Amino acid sequence: MEESAVKIKKERKPKVEHPQDRQHPKTTQIQFRVSAKDKQVLMMKAKATGKKILSVYLLDLGLNASNEVVEKVVEKQSEDGELIITLRALRQSLIHVGNNLNQLTKKRNSVGFLIHSEQRKVFELSQEIEMICALIKEKL
Repeated sequence: MEESAVKIKKERKPKVEHPQDRQHPKTTQIQFRVSAKDKQVLMMKAKATGKKILSVYLLDLGLNASNEVVEKVVEKQSEDGELIITLRALRQSLIHVGNNLNQLTKKRNSVGFLIHSEQRKVFELSQEIEMICALIKEKL
């Protein structure tokens, strides 16, 4: 018998897409590293919830976070914003005190001495620096 000259192409299985994927194609990739143990735990949790693909599980977990989780994230961001504002103000105070101390040090080095009121001012500035540093440590 003679072989047929026409080759039959194997039909590929159609790619299974969720209806949401057609409306919002996934074109951006996110990569992050985890330990082998953490990956196993995540894969087991994904399978336990019926998700066969880890990325589907993680996406669902992230996008459908409970309101409590979202509120905690927003609260944390608010606290971080307040912390940044406070630290910036403390930094400005520290710069101001440092400038005053530098001026007194320059005078001391050029003249060779400071009068009593200037010595008292150096002491006050050093105490203020200690206080600002303590506040910064407290905030961090």
